[in-house]
Amino acid sequence: MSRLPLSGVRVLECASVIAGPYCSYMLTLLGAETIKIERPLQGDWMRRQGGDAALVAAGLGSTFLSCNAGKKSVSLNLKDPRGVQIARELAAGVDVMIENWRPGTAERLGVGFDAIKAVNPRIVYCSISGFGQDGPMSPRPAYDHIIQAVSGIMSVTGTPQTAPSRTGPPLVDYMTGLSAAVAVLAALRERDRTGEAQHVDVGMLDCAVAGMGSIVSAHVNGGVPAAPIGNAAASGAPGSGMFATQTSPLAVVANTEAQYAALCGVLGQPELLTDPRFREPAARKQNQDALRALIAARLAGRPAIEWEQLLAAAGVPCGAVRSVPELLAEQQVVARDLFRRLELPQQGRDAALTTAGFKLNGQRVAPEQAPPLLAADNESVLAELGYDAAQRRTLRDDGVW
Repeated sequence: MSRLPLSGVRVLECASVIAGPYCSYMLTLLGAETIKIERPLQGDWMRRQGGDAALVAAGLGSTFLSCNAGKKSVSLNLKDPRGVQIARELAAGVDVMIENWRPGTAERLGVGFDAIKAVNPRIVYCSISGFGQDGPMSPRPAYDHIIQAVSGIMSVTGTPQTAPSRTGPPLVDYMTGLSAAVAVLAALRERDRTGEAQHVDVGMLDCAVAGMGSIVSAHVNGGVPAAPIGNAAASGAPGSGMFATQTSPLAVVANTEAQYAALCGVLGQPELLTDPRFREPAARKQNQDALRALIAARLAGRPAIEWEQLLAAAGVPCGAVRSVPELLAEQQVVARDLFRRLELPQQGRDAALTTAGFKLNGQRVAPEQAPPLLAADNESVLAELGYDAAQRRTLRDDGVW
């Protein structure tokens, strides 16, 4: 893409782990120039997380690789007044600053909203935290699985026997990062309209509750108890859910009458359309155990992929459960260009990096540069701020970076 939508936008990221970095990663993929401030010698905690020992030793752990491509890395000791001064100088020249410390930490360090607004009256300042900037829980630290627990997500995940369970991927982190990116884009529009600084407050709990919208609404507005239902379809339709096959389980949706009729046709069981127990939706619901047993017996006779192809061709929504290796080999993933391979700095190898979950004008929004080594850009960034070689050397020798 010759010119990305956020070309010319500059972002300063003071964040670690996933939620904050994923927010700035989305902005970076859309063309923003992002400078990531990290702790000297240590960097983002995620640099040391991942299975490949060589990459972990280089500070390029697999989790770090997943949401830091295309950024610049500047290490700064924000407990040193000189580090704080440099952070303020950087903030004075950007459009967006993102931080994910606990509420009050940025202010104590001297880089809170008011301090940054004083040097940059047009800043969009995004604060990401576990519980938001106010409320009785706001001072608490939080991670994805903490919020999954507090938000009720775990209470409705799994079966009545296995709940509470956490989701496999850290979905709250990603929901929070995406929500923050949307909020930042809205704040940029408002900033451009009014010329005034904007403070975005994103709580992980807020995002998790938003992601629970249908379940919470059913509980509050529909009188439906929020409870774990395992792999049963949320619709409750007897013809929908997860069924065993000769190979992997198969997810099937037959919510509508047309879908149910098509399912019966593919299964070669037209009698399920005329049997008084299953002819009408109400009767079907009343006799769902018997219906599901008949569907399950037929599906058990073939591999999941064969059923998937047959049902999809008939217009029945379905999907065979795939492992991660099977997903990566799937032609749909290849066709949609969901990963971009880029050479890693000083490693003599490349890595598969995740892209944005959308295309713009037919082109995948993807990283163009690999994730940086820790402090890879200190020299160039500080030089741009006007620090000469002797000053940079002194700052390095004194542990400021």
